Amino acid sequence: MTLLRLVCPVLVLILLSACATAPASRTLSAEAEQAESLFLEGEFAAAAQAFVTAANSARGDRDAYLLRAAESYREAGSIRTADNLLNEISPRRLNADEQLRLQLLLAELALATRDDAEARNLLDPLTAANKSRHRARWLELRGRAWQRSDPFFAARLFADLGQDLQGRDRRDNAQRIRDLLASLSDQVLKSSAESLAGRDPLRAHAVRALTARGFAIPPQLRRQAAEEATPISPEASERIALLLPLSGPLRLAGEAVRDGFLAAHFQAAGQGGEIEVIDSGGDADSAINAYRRAAARGYRQVVGPLSREAVGALFASGDLPVPVLALNRADLPTPRGHMSFALTPEDEGAAAAGRLLQRGLPRVIAVVAADDGSQRALSGMQQRLTSGGGEVLGVVQIDERKVNFQEEIRAVLVAAGLPTSRPQELEIPHDPGFDAVFIAVRPAAARLLVPQLKLFGLSEVPMIGTSLLFDPAGDARMDRELSGVEFVDSPWLVDDLPGLPLRSTLSNHLEPLRGGAARLFAFGLDAWRLLNQRNAADPSMAEQGATGMLSIDEFGDVQRDPAIHVFRSGRPRRVVEGALMTDGGPQG
Repeated sequence: MTLLRLVCPVLVLILLSACATAPASRTLSAEAEQAESLFLEGEFAAAAQAFVTAANSARGDRDAYLLRAAESYREAGSIRTADNLLNEISPRRLNADEQLRLQLLLAELALATRDDAEARNLLDPLTAANKSRHRARWLELRGRAWQRSDPFFAARLFADLGQDLQGRDRRDNAQRIRDLLASLSDQVLKSSAESLAGRDPLRAHAVRALTARGFAIPPQLRRQAAEEATPISPEASERIALLLPLSGPLRLAGEAVRDGFLAAHFQAAGQGGEIEVIDSGGDADSAINAYRRAAARGYRQVVGPLSREAVGALFASGDLPVPVLALNRADLPTPRGHMSFALTPEDEGAAAAGRLLQRGLPRVIAVVAADDGSQRALSGMQQRLTSGGGEVLGVVQIDERKVNFQEEIRAVLVAAGLPTSRPQELEIPHDPGFDAVFIAVRPAAARLLVPQLKLFGLSEVPMIGTSLLFDPAGDARMDRELSGVEFVDSPWLVDDLPGLPLRSTLSNHLEPLRGGAARLFAFGLDAWRLLNQRNAADPSMAEQGATGMLSIDEFGDVQRDPAIHVFRSGRPRRVVEGALMTDGGPQG
């Protein structure tokens, strides 16, 4: 992009010293006012054309209106047209704010062509932007410009940006920070974290990343409990109301969570005070009424409700005098002073994608079913993979009622331009044009699917799936077909863990542990631990739970990193440190 090379050296000097020829403010012409109205209405393409018209009829303000036209084309997604317009702009005829906006737009165009170095040259000198109304955009663009060459510095920029964001934007930004830190080697993460001060915006993210890998926290990053903004008070667990659906369509799920919560409570010899289990019913109104009863009875902490609809309705009610540990994620942000904890398909998909990115396997083919859980897992995987520079090359959607999926697989490979022919000898090395397969289907379908994938010469291609692949009460003989396939799931379902009730003992006495409800039992175990083992701890520090490594982020949401397992001779095994594994062993 020649424009950047021509304009950048002059423009940097102009931005660093006030330009006497540029007016400090402008009075818009009638045409420009009409264009601004179109822009505010979201009619960006029409606004761009109107600004060009205004520029052609207002010679003195021509450059400013062309800049607004370019910004409008940017919002409309027409980056190339915006670039062409910028060739006609004289920076000397812009005021200071307009010069800053021009510099930001030039940097964004550089990023669009993956010219990170040019974007850094444009952005780094703009220190005045840090105190301007364009601060958030400047930080976001700088983070993007640095994330490939210095992920830790980019994470610091995004952490600074996070202080200016709200709601979903802030959550997405936090996930981007977690992905950047996860991409660092152990040595780089440790040495970089030691450079942080105790109140650095990146502190909580760095602490979580270090503890998740089992590293000690540098002294300057440690905090006393009183300094940390945790939603749980030391007295909160003295009287707990457990709001769960013990009637209606979610009764069995509610009972499994209840049993897990109480099992953790009884193992701790009753520590944690009084617990009352309250039926939250089968709809959102019943859950809100159950919360109000708990508050009226003087309980200091509410755990629940369980359904997404009930949690959303409770958070939207706005009247929450008693702290809540909600057992699902709502569309609304978690209110300040409360927490949410969830087992979501999106989180499992994201964990699988994180595993792929860590191992340098960014090109993925996905195989999913049509149900809600599979589709949500796919969404989480795609979002995490693409944010980390990966790509889903194709999605095979199968009907789990069928037994032959080869036509569906072949059609997706053809559409993606990938080879479909298999070698005559399946053990001959074969390059399929992608790095790994993501699977989100149930065990019965997976046992049919995996051998059919291998018929396409994919015996040595790593495969990773969600917890849908594993039935804790399944038949190991049938699961031999899945040997070598990895999946993300709650570690307690496979191994007994320190500090938790022994699953091998409980499974002989509790019905929920013999089927899929075992995950909800483990979820209940962790809900109790979150309340009773974090009162004096740093919430950002990751700790081993039944459902994975747990930490609490700055929004009150519990972050969960499930464990990676692999099928070996039909039985799940925890994956040792190293690469994804095929049936033949570790892969680099």
